[in-house]
Amino acid sequence: MTLLRGDWFYVLIVALDAFFMTRPYLYVIQQDNYRVSEIFKSRRLAFVYIFDICAVSVFTAIWLAFYFFSSRAFWGFATVLFFFIAEFAMYFMEDIPKRKKPLKYTKRAVRCLLFVTAFTTAAVTCSFGIATARLEQNYLRYIVLFCFPLAYPVLFCVGASVINVFERLNNARYARRASKILSKRRNLIKIAITGSYGKTSVKNFLKAMLEKKYNVLATPASYNTPMGIVKAVNSLDETYDVFIAEFGARRVGDIRTLMNMVKPSLSILTGINSQHLETFGSEKNIAREKCRILEVGERGLCVVNSKVKDKAEFALEKLKKRPAVIYAGEMGDVCARDIVMSEDGSDFKLVISGKEYPVTTPLIGRQNIENIALAAAMAHALGVEMPFILEAIEELEPVLHRMQLLRGEGILIIDDSFNSNPDGAACALDTLSMFPRRKVVLTPGLVELGGKEREENYKLGMKMAEVADLALLVGIKRTDPIRRGLLDGGFAGEIHIYDSLDGAREDFKCRLLAGDALLILNDLPDIYDDIRK
Repeated sequence: MTLLRGDWFYVLIVALDAFFMTRPYLYVIQQDNYRVSEIFKSRRLAFVYIFDICAVSVFTAIWLAFYFFSSRAFWGFATVLFFFIAEFAMYFMEDIPKRKKPLKYTKRAVRCLLFVTAFTTAAVTCSFGIATARLEQNYLRYIVLFCFPLAYPVLFCVGASVINVFERLNNARYARRASKILSKRRNLIKIAITGSYGKTSVKNFLKAMLEKKYNVLATPASYNTPMGIVKAVNSLDETYDVFIAEFGARRVGDIRTLMNMVKPSLSILTGINSQHLETFGSEKNIAREKCRILEVGERGLCVVNSKVKDKAEFALEKLKKRPAVIYAGEMGDVCARDIVMSEDGSDFKLVISGKEYPVTTPLIGRQNIENIALAAAMAHALGVEMPFILEAIEELEPVLHRMQLLRGEGILIIDDSFNSNPDGAACALDTLSMFPRRKVVLTPGLVELGGKEREENYKLGMKMAEVADLALLVGIKRTDPIRRGLLDGGFAGEIHIYDSLDGAREDFKCRLLAGDALLILNDLPDIYDDIRK
């Protein structure tokens, strides 16, 4: 490898550009647990790459034209300099727009950013040095620098894949340590919660009920990955009696990994539907993976949503050691009856152990009441007395962005922006239908449903046609099935389609009236590139 005097300048600008080029790629893979293959699914990165191709084509043509000039050394240098300035400007601007889920500079993200930058710089520097040594005309070696953006996706994949190996080994070490900590606490009550929806709500409701009797530690917010659980376990000390872990799963094997790590004796299955069908591959895989939460042993206990009783029984029949099972929800051993909802909350009768208890809660939505029944079934099984359970239910607060009731400027807002599954969407629309107001729905549709996505969004449109008076759709292509469902469902109201969420918000002043009820149904993160922020 040979470098000429002054080539340090090219190394410096390559490193600077590589740093800024890495960030949008890192943002994409961070959204799916650092899976490198995600960069090839991103429309935004595809758009950026097309710009790279255009920039390379234009500047390479200029560079080749200067080859015939006597002062080509100067003009070649100037062309390369302006080329990298253009690249830097594009990638710098790419990181400026506000994102709903911005790149989080965690320790892992910083390590990946620095490593990929260093790896990319080293690869380009070596290639530049080899070209310098082998090409008779030094002017021609600049082709390496022009090819750098074109080769960057490959360089990123290699660099990110290499560091991912070390990250996985490091994560496995932390997971083993957390598993040992949990195993040593033999008297610790360990509860696992999973399902296609409702996990965080059930976790929060159960925590509130159990705290009437126990000292409880639960995984915070939506921390439901191995590393999220590790962070929670780091806070576990001898004073805690109960540990509640939310289990997330997007692929086959995720629940098994978490079960082996936590080894719970109690579990709750909140429900099963086609959420994450795209990554699971089939509905059968989803059901099989979610039902692994039932593998708690014959001395364990599982609370299961009665809606998935058939799937649960099918899975239980294959277990060598069947745990005790309580079905909760509609027609379950624990259920809610005589539900009455208003803008102030919900009233219903909670049926448990054959007795009925009148309940008042500030929460709205049948899915919230269903989640309360699941949590109450587990709390009652763990010895929390009914007066304390009822007291906890009365004190419950809505989980952020999950059927959260807000008021502003005369408009009633139902914030269900974290809801992205068919069952939850149907429940949210049922709740909206109960309010004697003009009903407005703002949604970008449902995602990650694989081959069923268009079908489910069409059904969503049909359901909206029964309830809504005004439909605000975000995303030109993704919402087309919703629009067709609305029209086929006989929707008589207005339909407005926006290419961005900001565009819809700016139009609120023209579309919303005092006294309206607005349902915000799902709020896609920026990773779904057909929604431009």
